[in-house]
Amino acid sequence: MEFFTIGSATHIGMKKKENQDYHAYYSPEEGSRKGTLLALADGMGGRRGGALASKIAVDVLMEAYYKDMSSRSIPEILENAFQKANRTVIEKGQDDINLQGMATTLTAVVLKGSRMYYAHVGDSRGYTIHRHRIIQFTEDHSYVADLVRAGQISEEEAASHPERNLITRAIGLNTELTVDAPLKPRSLKKNQYVLLCCDGLHGVVPENEILDAVRQYRSPDAISEKLVEKANERGGPDNITVLIARVDKITLMSRCMNLVR
Repeated sequence: MEFFTIGSATHIGMKKKENQDYHAYYSPEEGSRKGTLLALADGMGGRRGGALASKIAVDVLMEAYYKDMSSRSIPEILENAFQKANRTVIEKGQDDINLQGMATTLTAVVLKGSRMYYAHVGDSRGYTIHRHRIIQFTEDHSYVADLVRAGQISEEEAASHPERNLITRAIGLNTELTVDAPLKPRSLKKNQYVLLCCDGLHGVVPENEILDAVRQYRSPDAISEKLVEKANERGGPDNITVLIARVDKITLMSRCMNLVR
């Protein structure tokens, strides 16, 4: 049994006519070596088929991950599932002229015992939150994020940059896809939170307020609803989706099982 409580919330926002976000999670039966998988996708605005691209990406990822019975490691299975999602979205766009160019971000985490693995492309984000610290463990794949990392602009300048929504890596953009899928897992702690969100949240609600909401509301569902509410109070310029897992218990058995892989 995996000891996690999971909650989520999504909203179209105050400015959009369609919610192009999609998310899902699945916890297999006790004893599965695959762990609990959470995934979130944000269909790229300004492109046709964004809502379909995000749904395809998450659905293909979930199916491919759990159907892979090979001896590969969890990061390798995640990587392969991302590549399959990318091929599927591209092929769907090629089959229908009305969907050509559709693309989406995709961020996924696997929680297994005391460890977390992740894979990621795009500018949706993953955070770990524990006590008084919030840490972004994903890297934004965007034009302005590249400028910040190169020291050409500050994070404050990036927030208002005219090309801040230009994504450099995503599912469906190119046949060659580089996925962030570190081989080394991150350690989980009891009462830690793992939070996935699209830029409709992190682009509007600052990290300190995300942290405050987690500390105040504690329940993953309540936190998710409150964060969506906060984003809409600030104008809700984009779709908003939040997916959260809370680590309720880590057993000695869980730790030992994870040493096998």
